[in-house]
Amino acid sequence: MAVSRNEENVIRVSNLSEDTHEADLRELFSRFGPPTRVYVAIDHKFGLSRGFGYVNFVNRENAERAINKLNGFVYGSLILQVEWPHSAIA
Repeated sequence: MAVSRNEENVIRVSNLSEDTHEADLRELFSRFGPPTRVYVAIDHKFGLSRGFGYVNFVNRENAERAINKLNGFVYGSLILQVEWPHSAIA
């Protein structure tokens, strides 16, 4: 059975280093439950991360735990900002 994409369970991750890849985020966030989708925004001209991405979880509880544990987490030399996307707050 295919897993549908649930926009309610997506979180935004900011302050990523320019060499962060989707596999890095998948590994970091998988401890809170299996991500169904991971996306890192890439500057296609230079092939580097634009500093933000999104992680989608099967259920909201996993997303909430990831936000609570990883917001403010030092990843590499940067402090992550992990939150609900602004459009989800409305």
